[in-house]
Amino acid sequence: MSIFFCYVYILVDGVIQLSGIATIYTAFFSQWEYMHWIMIGLLALMMIVVLVLVKPVRGPMFIPLLGIDWIGAILWAGFMMCFTFICVYGNYFDWWDSSEIRIAALLGTVCLIINLWRATFLHHPYISFRAMRNHNVIRATLIYLVFFTLVATEHVFEHTYAANILGFDETNLIDLNWYVFAGIVVGCGFTYFTFALRKWRYKTMTAIGFSLATIYLAYFYFFIDYGVEKEMLFIPLFFRGAATVIISIIFLTSIVQSGLPFQVFPQALTINGFTGAVMGATFGPAIIGEFLKHVMAKNSALLGASITDFNTNIIHEPLGKLYGIVQTQALIVSMKEIYGWLLIIAIISLTIIIVSYGPLRPTAIFPKWKTIRRVLRRIVRLEERDNAPGCCRN
Repeated sequence: MSIFFCYVYILVDGVIQLSGIATIYTAFFSQWEYMHWIMIGLLALMMIVVLVLVKPVRGPMFIPLLGIDWIGAILWAGFMMCFTFICVYGNYFDWWDSSEIRIAALLGTVCLIINLWRATFLHHPYISFRAMRNHNVIRATLIYLVFFTLVATEHVFEHTYAANILGFDETNLIDLNWYVFAGIVVGCGFTYFTFALRKWRYKTMTAIGFSLATIYLAYFYFFIDYGVEKEMLFIPLFFRGAATVIISIIFLTSIVQSGLPFQVFPQALTINGFTGAVMGATFGPAIIGEFLKHVMAKNSALLGASITDFNTNIIHEPLGKLYGIVQTQALIVSMKEIYGWLLIIAIISLTIIIVSYGPLRPTAIFPKWKTIRRVLRRIVRLEERDNAPGCCRN
């Protein structure tokens, strides 16, 4: 599975970067509406390939959709949608001063409480406590929240810095995706040869991932300025792309190796998707965005104090130009300050990882297909017996 996940992430994360490049260059060389036709054509091509090349094979047995906790699925989806709404629109609606955020928080809390309550008595909840209490699942969740908060500046700073400070146009902005894509390819290749084939330890790979994130933050902290060339951004963006796929691959593999039975294993993967793709991608940017708001106000006030000095020459400039200079300088100073705090947290996290003890390696053993079929047959027989008319449940 560690080998398989290397291929998965080079496709998923790589295509995310390439899709943005394709969209911008399609709009640049032609009309942006053509991107819709390209997507329609690719979807049609995919369906044609499936119809032509995939042989219809009937399975060895029929597995009906019995026992699936559809209510739990809806409630978990509602909780994640409310969590995402609060993180994405919290700053826009001024957090708890708005009724929208309060309603979302109340609705999300109710969904979470009902889910946890139903998991105490349901025979097969959508996500069971056995999956929630698993050591590897808890560890992966905490690592995701810390790591993706450290690299959340990708969503908050990088576009603003490149567009407003460095003055990049859309094509130059999207060219930065190539740097991230190169990091993803190299990161997946490095993880394949070291972690998947040579069985390097989880601790070693985690330390490497956090080291790359530390270099990413340190580079921006020391070199962020007005005169940065586009080529100078290759190093931090390359390291960020490599660090992200390394952390994602190794902790998804750790969940596979957590020793959970086959029935609970998909639930652990669901938690991994929630924490990595939903909570990790929205929680960090929400914190960094709110931090930037307060730091920006403080630095604007400090830098704008010099305007009140009538003995300086800057007072003869137009008021709009003065305001723009203050805001630009305050943005640079605020970004450097936040990068500094994140760099400190990254160094502390890396130190904790280095001094910790972790002998585990990716050596998970999976059941044979005949064992899986036997377990599924038993589950189906139990469900059919419980749902048979006149059957008395114990």
